[in-house]
Amino acid sequence: MTSSLTRDFTATPTNAKKFTISFWLKKVRLGSNQIMLTNYGNSGNDDFQVQLRNDDTIGILDYKSGGVVANHETTRTFQDTTSWYHIVVAGDSTQSTAANRLRLYVNGLEETSWASLSSITQDADWNWNKEQGGTSVGHVIGTAGNGSNIFHGYLAHIHNVDGTAYAPTTFGETDSTTGEWKPILNPSVTYGNNGWFLKFENAGALGTDSSGNSATFTVSGDLKQSVSTPTNTFATLDANQAYDKSHVRYASTAFLGTSGSARGCNSTFMMNDGKWYVEFKPASASTSADNTTISLIKNGTFANIRWKYEGSNAIPGKETGSNGCEAISYQPMTGTPNLIDDGGGGTVNYGSQASANDIIMMAVDLSAATSKIWFGKNGTWFNAPGTSNAGDPANGNYAGLSFAKGDDFWGIGVTTVASSGNQYIYVNFGEGRFGTTAVSSANADGASLGAFEYAVPSGFYSICTKNIKTYG
Repeated sequence: MTSSLTRDFTATPTNAKKFTISFWLKKVRLGSNQIMLTNYGNSGNDDFQVQLRNDDTIGILDYKSGGVVANHETTRTFQDTTSWYHIVVAGDSTQSTAANRLRLYVNGLEETSWASLSSITQDADWNWNKEQGGTSVGHVIGTAGNGSNIFHGYLAHIHNVDGTAYAPTTFGETDSTTGEWKPILNPSVTYGNNGWFLKFENAGALGTDSSGNSATFTVSGDLKQSVSTPTNTFATLDANQAYDKSHVRYASTAFLGTSGSARGCNSTFMMNDGKWYVEFKPASASTSADNTTISLIKNGTFANIRWKYEGSNAIPGKETGSNGCEAISYQPMTGTPNLIDDGGGGTVNYGSQASANDIIMMAVDLSAATSKIWFGKNGTWFNAPGTSNAGDPANGNYAGLSFAKGDDFWGIGVTTVASSGNQYIYVNFGEGRFGTTAVSSANADGASLGAFEYAVPSGFYSICTKNIKTYG
């Protein structure tokens, strides 16, 4: 389903020669044309676009009467799916120097190297903050005005300024402790007649404008508020570590397996200390699923190596370390579920078979040299293998497996293949959803972060940057 935010114009621009756009971006889809923001009119012949291009550069285009009047495409590529980028686009066509009429800043630094560059004519109006001819849609966030070139990812704190070209330091600053670029949450800005500020702080009204202009956007499709922010990023699946990038879906919280072919993906973050909790939901269009695995993977284990073989030999943890496939994996959907460890634990029967839409819990304790892992289903932890002793992560008892963590970092991996049709496996790192379905309980961890279906064991935490800095 195409999701977007739209708003048509109700006022004459304060000054169409000057504008500023500031927003935070977290990418999840690579290698495709995606329009983040546009002003769409005259069936696209009068149009302004801020876009991600299929070579992972950023492009800024201004069309008039079907012709390009300004085109800026970076030389730099943007392929990091783990972090947020702060993007500022400042336009001022009154500048006598052509190169200064549009300026792009990323995390406070100006981009000066361009793969393609054509500047707008001096003193010409930009097409960003003014009504366009023909059938005008107005400002659109998340797609082109005709619904094509859909954006896949996360956006936060979008400011649009009509009539002023601001520096990036108006919207962001360097943290004096960490040295990281961070947002100024309530900047001093004059927004102008057609300006607006979307904070996305109300999950039930994501189009609410906080500029004072009452420029509310119409929400279409199935947009979701995320718990990830530029100051605290939750783990997701990483398209850079996927066998097939196009199979990473739902803002990188799900992976799609197809009939007969094992496919998978790794998480964005890894840890070498602390205690961590994650939930998974396998969901299948077929009556059974083969080779679905949920893995704790060792650093250096890459998806394009792990799944170079298809079928049962591709199971992480079953391959040898020399193949770069070192992992501990659980197979929840086989008739006799198995816990697999290529590091010496072998293969043991563990737990009870899961069906489509059951929720699998994982708890991992990396706080000691001898680490532990537990799995459970629908709120109940499995008995330790070969015993009647129920797993007890909070007290460190009756694990599914103990293992030597070494000096390595460990992350999360999933792989799946359907016996017929397609199969998704959804991962909840704390977003509070499996795909578009919200959890019903919204249990937070001990740091009051994340939203999970089941209670997070005491002392365990969601995988996010704040928790990793504190515990991981």
